[in-house]
Amino acid sequence: MRDLKLHIEGQWWDSLLYKGQLHLFGMDGSLSVYAWEELISDLAESLGDAGIALRFAFAESNAIYRAELDRSRVRRCFAELSSGAFEIGSDILARYRLSETDNDFPFPHATSAFHYDRMIVASSRGVHGAHYDPDSLDRTGAVRLSPLGANQAWPAYGNVAIAGGTEGLYQVDLKIKDREWPREHVGDRLSTRACDACDWMYSSILGMSFDEGSVLARFSQATRLGMPITDPDKIPASDDGEDASETLRKPGSVDRLEDLTRNRFDPTGRRPLTWGSRDKIYKVEGSHLAVFRLLSDGRTPFIGKVPLPTDLENLVSVRTSLFGLVFELDDSLMVLTSDGLSRTIEGEPVNWRVFPRSRRYENHLHVIRENGLEILSFNQDVEQNQFDKLIGTRAPADWTD
Repeated sequence: MRDLKLHIEGQWWDSLLYKGQLHLFGMDGSLSVYAWEELISDLAESLGDAGIALRFAFAESNAIYRAELDRSRVRRCFAELSSGAFEIGSDILARYRLSETDNDFPFPHATSAFHYDRMIVASSRGVHGAHYDPDSLDRTGAVRLSPLGANQAWPAYGNVAIAGGTEGLYQVDLKIKDREWPREHVGDRLSTRACDACDWMYSSILGMSFDEGSVLARFSQATRLGMPITDPDKIPASDDGEDASETLRKPGSVDRLEDLTRNRFDPTGRRPLTWGSRDKIYKVEGSHLAVFRLLSDGRTPFIGKVPLPTDLENLVSVRTSLFGLVFELDDSLMVLTSDGLSRTIEGEPVNWRVFPRSRRYENHLHVIRENGLEILSFNQDVEQNQFDKLIGTRAPADWTD
């Protein structure tokens, strides 16, 4: 199934999809919410039966994994599409606007995310949050959760992982069960190594560093009854990938990734570039990418190598998603998809993001240009064996039960 692209006209800084609503941070200081499900449904309806492909690509990307859509039927619908690119002008977009308010978060910010109806925004002025009600569209004023200047802040399991640059890797407890926000504090320091980016590997947190070496802060999991969870991938999640609130996390060791991925592969005296997400750790070894799997017992066996389609001398950042890896270079994005193919997206973006913890938009790559938002849908992953694939995270087990 081929890639599709949807271009939305406007001047934006960031985009965020949550519970069927599209949140756009405008360059004019606005924060607008749009009825995404309705927009995609109307666009799909205009295409007749082929519209099923559009719904799968932009609003129901785990439907085949969950066996709610027939794979062969979706393939036929993709084949029937006369074009792989679609356009939404500003006048059409305005019809689906649900609200528009001033953006009271720090601007420009580094990252944004949702977790249990809490919007979390990271910036050089700290990590801020606000409660949001998707039904009433009410949003509280932004409050600062941590004064730590953050390159990234990603929430999961009731906590926020924070990449604090030279300050290291941190986490902040969101106190999900409390009615009020937690009192502002820096958070728990997990590693003193410089942290350029962070991600979740099940309930553990990986801190990535370009210069000092990456780390894995391990946390074991248990239910509220205290029974251990043997397979982290079997934890039930909500429709937007929010982990079960009854999951408890017990801190363990903080390991250096160069140790977990075996120093013998590295040139003497050189720290390897390593990162990871969910079930896999990646390590650059010259012109190849070595892949390791994180098992539920904590082991990280080597599972294979793939050639890199380009050198990473000018790498700015990298993110892992279900459909593959996205590398940001000086003047382009390079996508390495789970089928082993690569695609270059030319031009330096204003901003970009993926949705690795989503259950409906995990195939999305959002690329913001000066004249609009490009939503690229990568749809090859449903054809891949989820346990054997080397590139991209594995689809959660409960999707294919």
